[in-house]
Amino acid sequence: MKLADMEPVLTRIAAWDYSQARDPLYEFSGFLRAAVAAQSELPRIEARLLRLLEPRAAVTPAGRDYVCRELSVIGTAASVPALARLLTDRATAETARYTLARIPAPEAAGALRNALPAAPADVQAGIANALGERRDGKSVAALSRLLASSDAAVASAALAALARIGDKPALAAIDSAMPKSGPGREEFLRAWVRAADAVAAGGDKAAATRVYQRLIAPNEPAMIRIAALDGLQAADPKAALPVLSRELGSAGSDIQAAAMRLLNRVPDPEVTALFLKQYPGLSPIGQIRVLSALADRGDRAARPLVTAAVKSATAEVRASALAALGKLGDASSVSILAQAAANAPAGEQDAARESLAMLRGADVDTAVAAAIASSTGKIRLELIRAAGERASSESADVLMKTAQSSDAEAALAAIRALRNAASPEDAPALLDAVMKIGNATQRREAATTLASVIRQARTPAIGPVLTACLSSPDKPVKLTLLDVMGQVSAGEALPMLRASLKDPDPDVARAAILALTAWQTPAPLPDLLALAKTESNATRQILALRGFIKVLSVPSERSNDESVALLKQVWPLAKLQAEKRALLALLPLYPTPEALRMANAAVGDAAVSREAVSAADAIRDLGVETAVH
Repeated sequence: MKLADMEPVLTRIAAWDYSQARDPLYEFSGFLRAAVAAQSELPRIEARLLRLLEPRAAVTPAGRDYVCRELSVIGTAASVPALARLLTDRATAETARYTLARIPAPEAAGALRNALPAAPADVQAGIANALGERRDGKSVAALSRLLASSDAAVASAALAALARIGDKPALAAIDSAMPKSGPGREEFLRAWVRAADAVAAGGDKAAATRVYQRLIAPNEPAMIRIAALDGLQAADPKAALPVLSRELGSAGSDIQAAAMRLLNRVPDPEVTALFLKQYPGLSPIGQIRVLSALADRGDRAARPLVTAAVKSATAEVRASALAALGKLGDASSVSILAQAAANAPAGEQDAARESLAMLRGADVDTAVAAAIASSTGKIRLELIRAAGERASSESADVLMKTAQSSDAEAALAAIRALRNAASPEDAPALLDAVMKIGNATQRREAATTLASVIRQARTPAIGPVLTACLSSPDKPVKLTLLDVMGQVSAGEALPMLRASLKDPDPDVARAAILALTAWQTPAPLPDLLALAKTESNATRQILALRGFIKVLSVPSERSNDESVALLKQVWPLAKLQAEKRALLALLPLYPTPEALRMANAAVGDAAVSREAVSAADAIRDLGVETAVH
C-alpha cells in the first residue's frame, strides 16, 4: 500500500476527536508498522505527517496528538522544528515534549534545551523530565539553574533529571546546590546517590566512591547511609570492607543489618573471621544476625562459636544458634541438637528438630543410630523422629529393634520412622515385627510401614505376607496381614482375599472386603460388585457397595460408557443417602448422555435431589446436551 492510499485516512485523522471511533487511527498505525518493517517511504511519511503540524493546518487537538505520537516512532531531525514550535504553547507542549524525548536525533535534545529557560513553570518541569530521560549531559548547566526555582515541582524535576543524567558535572551540580540542612536536604541526598550509581555504572567508580564515602557519615539519614554502603560495596569492595566492619557495631539496627548483608556477599574467609571477632561485643539482635550470616556462608570455621552460642542467656540467640548448626554442624552436633529438641522451649525446639533433620556429614547418620541405641526418654524419641525424617538407612536396624522393645512410645515412633528409613530389603524383618507385636495400635502402624516398604520395590513381593497369613494361628495378626495385602495391591494376593470373602469368621470376611476397598487398581471391581449384589449380611453388603464405589473411581482404561454402565448396575443397590450421593458425585467424571439421564432421573428422589441437580448441571457444563426421556 502506498502513502497516497492513506490520504482519505489522514483526512479523517485531521478531523478526529477523542469521542469518535478509533478506526482511522488503527488503519494508519497498521500502515505505519508495515512501512517501518519494510523501511520504505519513511521520509515521505514523516514529511506528510509534519504538514498536519503546520500552523495553518486544519487539524483537531486530538488528531495533532496522534500525529505527534506517531512521529515519536519514526521522527528524525526533520521533525524537530515543527515540534519545537509546539513546545512554546501550553496546549501542545506536553505532546511535543513527549515526542522530542523519544526522537534520537541530537537536534531534539537541543530543542528541549533551548526551550527550557523561557518555558512556563509547568512546561519547564516536563522538559526537565524529558532531558533526564535522554540523559543529556549538555543540559546540566541549564538544569542546575532550575534547582533554585521558586516552583517546587520545577526544582524537583530538575534534580531528578540531573540524577538520571548521572555524569561528573551532574554530581558536582547536585553537590553545589545541596542545602546544608532542612527538609529539602534529603531529596538532594537521594538524587546524589542515584547520580553516583549512574556514574559508577558508566565506569567512573572512583568518582562515585568519593560520593559514597561522604554519604556514609554518621550524621546522614539511615536510608541514605544504607544506599551509600550498597553503592560503595558494588563500586569498590576493598574500600568498603573496613567501612562495613565498623558498621557491624552500629547502634542503628538498620545500618548494622545492611552492613552484615553486604559483608555476607563477600566470600573471603576474612569476613568470617571478622564476624567471629565482632560477635562477643554485639547486642543480642546483632548476634542473631551474625549467626544467620554465618549459617548462610557455610564456613565450618564458625562451628565452635555457633556451638557455644547454644548456651546463650538469650532465648532468641539460642534458637538462631540451633538453626545455624543445621548448616554448620557435624556428627558431634547430634547430641546437642537432640537434647534441645527434647527439652528446649517451643521456638528452640523447632529449630533443633529442623537442624537435626538437615544436618549433613559422613558420620551424622551413624551418630544418630548410635545415639538412639544409647539414649532413653524424650531424647530417644527425638532421635527416632530425626532418623525417619532423614530417611536414614543406617538407622534401620536400631529402629527395627526399638520397634519390638517394651518401650511402647519409642516402639510406635520407630515403626513410623521406618516408613522412610527402611528399604524393601528390610521387609522380612518388618513382617517378623508385625507377627510379634502384641499391641494393636503398634501392629496397625507396623502394617502400614510394612506395606509402604514393600511398595517401594519395583516388583512388590507380597509372597511372604501370604505365607505368613496362611500359617498364622493368631486372628489379629491374620486380619492385619489382610490389610497389608490391600495396601500393597499386588495381584498375587487377590486369590487369598477372594477366598477370605467366604470365610465363616465374619471378622475375616470383613477384613477382606476392606482390603479390596483399599486396592489401587480396578481389579477387585467384579468381586465387590458380586458381593454388593448377593451378600445377605447388611453390614458387609454396605461395605462392599462402598468399596465398589471407591475402587470405581481409581484411574482405569474403561470408557465412560462402560463406567456409567457399572454405576447403573449398583444404583438400585444404594439404599442409604450416603451411597446415592457418592454415586451421583461420580457421574460427572463420565460425561455421557446416559450419565445425564441417570442424574435427571434421580432429581425426583427427595433425599438426593440437590446432588442430582448439581451432577446434571456439571455434566451439561462438560458439553453433554442430549437428555434421554
